[in-house]
Amino acid sequence: MPALPRYDRYRLTVREFLRYAITGIGCTAVFSCLFFQNIVFFFILAPIGSLYPFLMRKSLAKKQREQLLLQWKEAIISIGVSLSAGYSVENAFAQTWKDLCQRFGENQPISREFGYMVHQTGMNVPIEKALDDFAGRSGLDEVRSFSDIFRISKRSGADLVRIISETGEVIASRVEVKEEIITMMTAVRLEGKIMNVVPLGILAYINFSSPHFFYPMYHTATGRIVMAVSLVAYLGICRYSGKLMDIEL
Repeated sequence: MPALPRYDRYRLTVREFLRYAITGIGCTAVFSCLFFQNIVFFFILAPIGSLYPFLMRKSLAKKQREQLLLQWKEAIISIGVSLSAGYSVENAFAQTWKDLCQRFGENQPISREFGYMVHQTGMNVPIEKALDDFAGRSGLDEVRSFSDIFRISKRSGADLVRIISETGEVIASRVEVKEEIITMMTAVRLEGKIMNVVPLGILAYINFSSPHFFYPMYHTATGRIVMAVSLVAYLGICRYSGKLMDIEL
């Protein structure tokens, strides 16, 4: 079974790369039309738009970690329930894997991770080492905290069921708070995207309803410089607003 990827990075598939590249080039076509009305500027900006997939990797990695975090909450609850029911540690992880597959599907990140851990334990790899490997690749403090407590408790011979159950409850509570923040920020990000589109809509409306209103801006050197500065300012504001809403959880 092949090793799974790190979640603080994102590897684009060919289909995703092409989709985002086409989106970036399409945006440059819109900007060229609204700000310059000159096809020459499209060919100048198109190579920049084709770099859009690389700009999206950080955002996609963050969404990937957020998804994994919410799924992790269900996983630790399931581990605690299985241990309380009398399962051994290895069987508790195997039962959790089955539960996660039923809840999220076999192809979801958390299901693949637990399937990989169960596979490793079948190859005589200690479960705490498999969990450490997942914690290191996840990029999530909640997984790392659980892994450290699990490893220490298992090696010290402490009451594993009680400690893991209590740890799971604390971590699940933390994840629930972050889940609420993620939900609120999703709505705020949507509002921000709408606000970013509004200036383009206004510019398009003026060009459509009064095509001669911006004539000097598109056909004089001074006007093109002003529009170029406006485009840079617009992109800078969009970038800054995105940074304001980019809260690390």
